[in-house]
Amino acid sequence: MTSLSVEFTERMSGFVVPKKFILSPGKPLSHSDFLAENDRFDKQPFEFTVTIKVPNLDKFLADHSTPSQMYGRITDFRFRDELRIEKGYFQLFTLPAASPHFDTVKEMHYTLFLTDREGKKWTFFGYKALLKEDISEVWKQTTTLYYYLWEGHSPFDNYSDKEVHAIGSLRISLSDFLTQMKSFKTNASSFLQEKEALMKYFKAFTDTLWEGYAPFIFTTSSARWNEHQYPMHTTQGVALGEKTLHPLDTRDGLTISVQRFKHQESKNVVLLLHGLTTSTDMFIMPEHQNLVNQLHTSGYSDVWSLDWRGSGRFTYNMSPHRYTIDDVAKYDIPRAVDFIRESCGNDVKIHVVAHCVGALSFMASYAAGYVKNIASIVANSVSLTPMVPWQAMAKMMVGPEILEQVLGYPYVSPKIPYHPGRAFGRWLYWMERSLRSECKEPACHMVSFMWGWGFPAAFNHRNIHPVTHRRLMDLFGGTSFHYHKHIRKMLLAKASISFDSKINYLEEMKKRDMPPTLLISGADNHIFPNSNKTTYEILSQTKNAAKVSYKEFTNYGHQDVFMGQFCHNEVFPELIEFLKQYSGISGVETRKLRIA
Repeated sequence: MTSLSVEFTERMSGFVVPKKFILSPGKPLSHSDFLAENDRFDKQPFEFTVTIKVPNLDKFLADHSTPSQMYGRITDFRFRDELRIEKGYFQLFTLPAASPHFDTVKEMHYTLFLTDREGKKWTFFGYKALLKEDISEVWKQTTTLYYYLWEGHSPFDNYSDKEVHAIGSLRISLSDFLTQMKSFKTNASSFLQEKEALMKYFKAFTDTLWEGYAPFIFTTSSARWNEHQYPMHTTQGVALGEKTLHPLDTRDGLTISVQRFKHQESKNVVLLLHGLTTSTDMFIMPEHQNLVNQLHTSGYSDVWSLDWRGSGRFTYNMSPHRYTIDDVAKYDIPRAVDFIRESCGNDVKIHVVAHCVGALSFMASYAAGYVKNIASIVANSVSLTPMVPWQAMAKMMVGPEILEQVLGYPYVSPKIPYHPGRAFGRWLYWMERSLRSECKEPACHMVSFMWGWGFPAAFNHRNIHPVTHRRLMDLFGGTSFHYHKHIRKMLLAKASISFDSKINYLEEMKKRDMPPTLLISGADNHIFPNSNKTTYEILSQTKNAAKVSYKEFTNYGHQDVFMGQFCHNEVFPELIEFLKQYSGISGVETRKLRIA
C-alpha cells in the first residue's frame, strides 16, 4: 500500500556574506549575530526555491521532527552557478539545538548537501526558531531562516567542529507565502482524501504553534512532559574509559548508587557528591565540557560519583519521607567511601568534590567521624554554617508545613508544570511566573521556588547553556520537605547541627584534624550567600587554619559553579590545581575533549 505523502514548494530570499570561522559544538551564533551582518558592504543577494516532500504523512503525524525530503537547486554565491541538492532534509518541528536563545521551544531545520563545480562538498544548514509565548512575533519567526554554509557533508548535530565559509538570513515574502500555500498537493486518490490529508498536516503545524506561543496560563508546557534533549541519565557526555554503575544498600534500608568513570587505574580517585534533587548528571553533561572529562584529562583517571538518597534519580523522594542530612552523613557517605576502598585498595587517596547539600552532608560526616582518611575536600556553596536570604528564610519557616500538612503534597518538583492534564501543584508555577519574567522555562521558575531567592535563584543565566536550560526538568528532581526542615533548624542555630540538636557539626569539626579543604562559592550565590565564607572565617581561627582556604568565583551563582558552560575555563582549573597540591600529580596538561 502506497504511503500518503504531502509536498509543497517554498521560495526564500535574503542575503549571504562571506564569513570564515570554526563553528564549535554547542556554541551557535545568536540571531543578532546573523542580523548584524545585514549591514556589511560586501553582502550579496541570495535565494533558493525548494520542494519539500513528506513521504509518509502518518509517520510525520506520529513525530513532527521526522525528516522530510528536499529537492531543488541553490545558487553558489561565489561562482553564481546553480547547485543541485544531492540530499536534503527538512524537519518541521524539532527540539532546539541551533538557537542559543533560552526561550526557543521548537526549531525548523533545513539541511542541504551540495557539491560545487570543483567537486568540493558543502552543507547548507538553516533554522527557524519559535520563541515560547511570543505570539506577536509568530510571522517573523516562522518566516525567517538563519543559515550557515560549511565545508563537507555533515549535519548540524554530529558534534564536530564546522569550517564555516558564509552565513546569512532569508525571509519568505507575503507573495511567496501565498504562492507556497497554493503549491500544496498530495498523492491522494480522491479530492476528499487530499483535503483530509492537508488538514491533518496544517493541524499538526498549528497545534505546535499553539504549544509554543500560547500564554503560560493555558499550561501548554504539559505538551513537553516527555521531551528530552538527551536521554535521561545518559553517560554519553563522558568521553573516556569505562562507565559502571554500582547499587549499594545502606544500613537503614535504602539503595543508593555510585557510578564509576575510569579510563586508567589510579591511587588518586575523586569522589563527587551532587546537591539535593540533582544527581550524577550534573557532573557529566553532554552539551559542553564537564567536570568528569576535565578531571580525566588532568591526571585524575578514576572518578566516582555518589547518588546519595537525595538524588533526583530515586523515586522514594516522591513520598513524604523523614530522611535527614544526618542519615546521608551516617549511612550513605560512609557506605560509598568503604566501597571505593574495597574496590581500589585501602591505600587509595580519596579526594572529595561536593556541592550544596552534598557538601553540607559530607562535612557533617567528617565532623562526626563517620568517614576518615580523606586526602582533600572541595565544598561548594555551603558546608558548616548555612545562611539564606531573608525571603528564602520566610519560605523555609512556613512552606514545608503548608505544602505537606495543609495542602497534602508529598513532594514538589520542577516537573510539575510539565505533567499531563491538570496535575497537582501547577498553581505554584503560575504564582512563580507572576513574580518572575527573566525567562519562560517552567523548570527554571520551579527551581527558584524550591531553592533560595533570586531571578533566577540557582544560577546566573549567562553561565547556563541553552540546552541545559531546556533540560532543567531532567537535571533537577523532586523531593519531600524534611530536608528543608533540617536545614531550617541549622539556620536557626546558625550552624550545621543534627536534626535532634545533639551534635553540633561545626563545633565537632573544630576538634578534628581536617584534610586540606577548599571552600568555594559563586559571588552571586542566592541559595546560600556568604555561607562558605563564614565557615572559612570561623575555621581560620582554629587549629585547622592552615588547612582551610576560600575561593569566590565572580559572575557565578550556586549551581553554575559545576553546571555552567564556561566552567572548564573559569572554574575547574582552580579546583584541579588545588587537588594536584595534595595528590602528587603534576605536569599533566589539561586537554579539551571533543564530545563525540
